[in-house]
Amino acid sequence: MSKEFHELGISQHILRALGEMGFQQPTEVQAEAIPHVFENKDLIVRSKTGSGKTAVFGVSMLDMLDSQESGPQALVLTPTRELAVQVDSDLAQMSKYLPHQTTAVYGQHSMDMEMAALKKKPAIVTGTPGRVYDHIRRKNLAVGKIRFLVIDEADRMLDMGFIDEVASIIKTLPKKRITLLFSATMPDEVHRIAQEYMVRPEMVAFESDTKTVDTVEQFYYRVEPHEKRYQLNRVLKAEQPASCIVFCNTKHAVDRVSRFLSQKGYAAQALHGDISQNKRMKTINDFKAGGTRILVATDVAARGIHIDELSLVVNYDVPVERDSYVHRIGRTGRTGLDGRAISLVTGEDIMGLYEIEEHIGVLIAEKPLPAESANRSSSKSTGRSRKGNDRSPKGNGRSRPQRTAQTATNGRLKTESQMREEKNRSASGKKTALEREGARKVFVSSTQDGSAHVRQSSPEHQVIDKTGPVSLWHRIRQRLFHASRGFASKR
Repeated sequence: MSKEFHELGISQHILRALGEMGFQQPTEVQAEAIPHVFENKDLIVRSKTGSGKTAVFGVSMLDMLDSQESGPQALVLTPTRELAVQVDSDLAQMSKYLPHQTTAVYGQHSMDMEMAALKKKPAIVTGTPGRVYDHIRRKNLAVGKIRFLVIDEADRMLDMGFIDEVASIIKTLPKKRITLLFSATMPDEVHRIAQEYMVRPEMVAFESDTKTVDTVEQFYYRVEPHEKRYQLNRVLKAEQPASCIVFCNTKHAVDRVSRFLSQKGYAAQALHGDISQNKRMKTINDFKAGGTRILVATDVAARGIHIDELSLVVNYDVPVERDSYVHRIGRTGRTGLDGRAISLVTGEDIMGLYEIEEHIGVLIAEKPLPAESANRSSSKSTGRSRKGNDRSPKGNGRSRPQRTAQTATNGRLKTESQMREEKNRSASGKKTALEREGARKVFVSSTQDGSAHVRQSSPEHQVIDKTGPVSLWHRIRQRLFHASRGFASKR
C-alpha cells in the first residue's frame, strides 16, 4: 500500500517545497528509509539508480536540523563535482521555506568563493572528498557540530579512489552523529567502511528481479568498428529522441563523436574531465533546459546528471566495467518513467556484452538496424553526394549493398535477412532460439548431471534462470552460431 509524504511525519514547510518540485508520492525507498532516519538510526540504503535517494537524506536532515544552531550540521560527500552541484541544488529547493542555508564545495571551483560561502555558516555542506578534506585541513570548514554524515554513491567513491579520503574525513567528525550511506552495490571495501564507522546501521535494500531499471527497454545493434559513427547517426535519425546521452569509454572518443554529431547538425555537446568546470556546468544546464538535445559523455562526467525525463541512452562503446552499464542505463527510465537503452556492439564487444547479461540477469535482445531507405531517398532528392564522415560504409571500392528491402509487411520495412529467415521458417516450421528473443526469453539451467536444460517462458518473463554455470557458455555458443550464419548470408 503506497504512502503519502505527510504520513511520514514531514513538516509542512518541506511538504510545500516538495509539492512545488513535483513530488507527489514517496518512492518505495523514501517511504521505507525516512522513518529510520527520524528514529536517529544509522542507515545503509542499497538501491538502484533513480529511486529517489537524494530525498531520503535531504528531507530527513532538513526536518531534524536545529534552526537555532549556527554552523554546519550536515556534511554530504559525493564522488563527482556535478553530483555535488546537483545535490546542493535539490537541497536548496527542499529548504526553500526553511531558514537553513546550503553550499557546495568541489575541485576546479574558486577556493575564495567557497571560503566566503563557508564563512556564512551554512547548515549543510555538500562536496567532493578531496575538496572537503582540504577545507577541513585549512580550518575553513568547522566540523565540530556535524550531526549528519551522508556518503552518497559509495561504490563510485571506491571506483574513483576516494575511499581513503572519506575515511580521513570521518575521523575528524564527532563520533555522536547519524551516518547515512547510499550505494547501488556493496563491494567489500564499502562494507568495511560501514562496519568501522557506523553504529548498528539499519539496512534498506530494494532489489528488483534484475539489476537494471525495470522500465528501460534494452537492446543492441551489431555494427562494424569503422561504421560506428555512421550507424549512430542512423540510429538517432530513427529514434528522434527529445533528449539523449551517448556514452563513450574515453575522452578522445567523446570529442570525436561530439564533433561528428555537430557536423551532422545535431545540438550536441561533449562532457568529460578535461573540459573546464565552468563549461561543464554550462553544458549540463543547457542539456537540462533543452538547449542541447544530445550529450556525449564519459561515465564519470555524467554520473551527477539527474534528469527525470531522459528518453534515450546510447552506449556508443560497451562499458569495460559491468556495473557501469547499470549506472549508464539508469540515467533513463527514472522514477517509474519508460526509457530506452541502445548499445552499438562490435565483434570485439560481444563477449563483454554476454558478461553484462550474466551480471544483470537479463538477456539483451539483438535487433536489426533501422531501415535507411528513407534517408537515402532524401539524399538523392537533394542532389548532393555524401562526403567525409557522412559517407556510407564501403568495402573493396564498391558501394555496399542496400540492406533493406523496398517492400513492407503490416506497414513495417523488413531486412533481407529477416525475409530469408521467414522463408526458411515457413519451409521447416521451426524457429531458432535467437529468433524467438524478441517475443520470448530463453531460460537455461543445469540438471544434476551438469547437462544443459533449455525451456522457454511466456513473453512477460524476462529474467534468466541462472541456476547452473552452464548458462553463460550455452548462450555464447548459441549466439555465436547464429551470428556466424547471419554474417555468412550477408557476404
